[in-house]
Amino acid sequence: MYWMNVSASSTKGRLDLLEAWFWDHGAVSVTVEDGLDKPIFEPPPGEHPLWEEVMVTGLFESDVSVENLTMELARDNYKLEDVARLDDRSWEREWLSRFKPMQFGRRLWVCPTGFSLEPGGKVIIELDPGLAFGTGTHETTRLCLEYLDAIEVGGLDVIDYGCGSGILAIASALLGAKKVTGIDNDPQALTATTDNAKRNLVTVGTHFPGVALLPSDIVLANILAQPLVELAPMLVETMKPDGLLILSGIMSSQADWVVQAYLELVELVELVDRTELNGWVRLVWKRT
Repeated sequence: MYWMNVSASSTKGRLDLLEAWFWDHGAVSVTVEDGLDKPIFEPPPGEHPLWEEVMVTGLFESDVSVENLTMELARDNYKLEDVARLDDRSWEREWLSRFKPMQFGRRLWVCPTGFSLEPGGKVIIELDPGLAFGTGTHETTRLCLEYLDAIEVGGLDVIDYGCGSGILAIASALLGAKKVTGIDNDPQALTATTDNAKRNLVTVGTHFPGVALLPSDIVLANILAQPLVELAPMLVETMKPDGLLILSGIMSSQADWVVQAYLELVELVELVDRTELNGWVRLVWKRT
């Protein structure tokens, strides 16, 4: 027994049509992936983003006519990307084989299901790829993870504002944070954070925005420039004296705008780090 994988590309505007096309033509499963390796680690709060270009793969039983499928894809103006035969095995996890463990900084690693790493001083986050965790290493989350890896987190209180998949909150907990809280206005994000924390045997409290927060040693906000500007007074007030506020999700062209919003609070904070990576910027502020 074997199976056939047929992959076609599409823009996000035609995604629903292409998914329906595969189901209508007898696919037993349909998988959607990033078509341009522009991953989304943490969706902005309340949003359900999709990649601009998507790859849709349908899994078919062995008796399918691949020739007919490819002809009909072309007729319906879809671009065929790949046809592959799969032997009879755990095909429902076949797509995970495309992902590998990734390192962030000196200690932090993200390890998908199906892989194992020798501990050897590593701090390993077990997390599978998905909509909130793309096919590569998104700069905004990488910038946050690498900063966390470089500082002492043990025994500190941490808030992850806009927690998404919970990757930053879980990293903080695994690095020894005493108390970690994830904030997001998307119920699915809070569920994902809780589930991912349990998988990693750590505890992350989750709340919707608006809950009273005790000042913390580290506040992370990997969201977007606009909410970072709007939330500046609240985020600063959430910092303990000498605490750190780590901001990301900022395009290089927006960095000065965000900096200016926090400079208006200059009597409370000072900028201690500004790092750019491939068009994205991390800003770190210290509470004075």
